[in-house]
Amino acid sequence: MKLIPKKVLIVNVYFPEMRESIKRINEAPNTSAPVLLAGFFCQQHCEVKLYNEVNSGSIEIFDPDLLSWPDMVVLTGLTAAFDRLLHVTAYARTANPDVVVAAGGHGVRALPRYSKRFFDYACVGDVEEIKDVITDAFGPEYVSKEFTPRYDLAYWMKTFGYAESTRNCNFKCAFCSLTGVGLKYDVQSMEYLQTQMDHMGKRTIFFFQDNQVMGSGYDSLHERLMEVQKRREAGQFKYWAGFVTDTFFWDDKNIKLARDTGCMSVFVGVESFDDSVWLKSVNKKQNSRNNQVELIRRCMDGGVLFQYGLVFDPCEQTLEQMHRELDIICKNPEIPPPNFIFMSIPFPGTPFFHDRLAKGLILPGTRMRDLEASTLTVKPLDPVEDVVHFIKNARNFRGYRWRFMKHHVRHLWRYRKTMNGVQTLLSVLTAFAILAPGKFSSPGSIFVRRRNRTNISSTDHLDPVYTPRLPVADEYRDYFEPTVILDEEGEVNPLLRDDLLDTRFKRNQSAPLDIAVEK
Repeated sequence: MKLIPKKVLIVNVYFPEMRESIKRINEAPNTSAPVLLAGFFCQQHCEVKLYNEVNSGSIEIFDPDLLSWPDMVVLTGLTAAFDRLLHVTAYARTANPDVVVAAGGHGVRALPRYSKRFFDYACVGDVEEIKDVITDAFGPEYVSKEFTPRYDLAYWMKTFGYAESTRNCNFKCAFCSLTGVGLKYDVQSMEYLQTQMDHMGKRTIFFFQDNQVMGSGYDSLHERLMEVQKRREAGQFKYWAGFVTDTFFWDDKNIKLARDTGCMSVFVGVESFDDSVWLKSVNKKQNSRNNQVELIRRCMDGGVLFQYGLVFDPCEQTLEQMHRELDIICKNPEIPPPNFIFMSIPFPGTPFFHDRLAKGLILPGTRMRDLEASTLTVKPLDPVEDVVHFIKNARNFRGYRWRFMKHHVRHLWRYRKTMNGVQTLLSVLTAFAILAPGKFSSPGSIFVRRRNRTNISSTDHLDPVYTPRLPVADEYRDYFEPTVILDEEGEVNPLLRDDLLDTRFKRNQSAPLDIAVEK
């Protein structure tokens, strides 16, 4: 019997920080999930299209015809973008009542029970779970016999080639969404990595889309980097980059291995230069073992660009402490510019969320949409208006601009002999990005009028996309209501109670620092 071809649309959903629909055409790093998901659909019987809202903007605004096209919509996205999953589902089901909707990603993992109300398939596993979805919805014939990642459809991947070689993390930082999910660190097979490399083609930079590329130790990393090096020598890649933890820098041989195999940069969650007490309180003890500046110096002098982010927790740290972190950066030319400064986020399921909830520190009226870095979601030690002023200004070095620019010139001079031209350019772009967020990744945003935001979860405006732009059936109108975590009285939303009060994270304790996790 001849099979009926199926049309499949895979969408990575996204909410921009500025709360207007913009295209972040230069965003990096970027998603690889749609590419991997598409690799499990049989190309003979399935026509697959990918759409990435990070680069292309809200789908109903920039490509509305796509929403009536598919037989199946597969959705993925970050925690704060959970409501976008619902928006796209409402549009697709209105346009085609028979469409099958499967959703996964961080948002669904955060609210696994609640998600079942909205999607035909609420996926909380890894990308391979889509095979079961395909089999159940269409039949086993529609599953690809061989995994073939669809880099040919990933129009947003140009300079970078993203691939995953491990999943999850071997540390359990209290504020990390990975800790909330509670999945174990898992190294993927070399065959899986090679398959991704084979299909991504020639790229300037190979990017390990891992949360922690070295969690399995030196030998495992060495094996994977030898594969990268072999392909570099063949001309497929020029450089590689990836995410690591402080433990990567504990042994200089790791830095040497990275440099010798063409590492352009590594990204590290520094979180704080000054507050080891807070780091220990959120179970990021690995960052308290060594002086952060010393690790940076070893990395940069070793020829590898050090990139990092900071996390400020206003309900445990004062504004004086936050400003002191910025002073440390501006005073020391050995420290590179940060890629971002986040305010702490109470992701559902994490120890951080449960602690702040038990202490009554999460702001009433907080919604899933608010769980991102530019929004105050917890009760601060300092006056709210002062913390908001910091969020709107100091986290992008406003008030420090002249000092920061002089610092960066001194920083480039300090490492002029160990950074190559590409690393120097990347460092300059990083400094520009922190000073003018969005201008580089989304040049078109300069023509978009910014909304007046309160930057407080209990009072901030929702995005315009919460008002439907296309026809929506009456039964899906409530899909455009924001998903509330705590109501105006500070009580847990009863519809989310089973998910929000789940303490599954307790089964996953942090790896002791004295075991051989990095050997």
